[in-house]
Amino acid sequence: MNLEDVKVGTKVMIRDLTGKDEVIRRVEAMGLRRGKSVEVLQKLGRTILVKLNNSRIVISKDIAKNISVE
Repeated sequence: MNLEDVKVGTKVMIRDLTGKDEVIRRVEAMGLRRGKSVEVLQKLGRTILVKLNNSRIVISKDIAKNISVE
């Protein structure tokens, strides 16, 4: 399952990041790394708001498709 498929209010763990190296580096720079737990707070149009520790991060659904979670 990827992050785009997760329902609002669900906590998941990041299993893998796929896609172009540049995009993976950008996602990791935001703190979204393998083994980290995130909670999907909101889905708005083409974006997803996730909570990572005490931070909130907005990512596009195109990027969320490349984040495998469990």
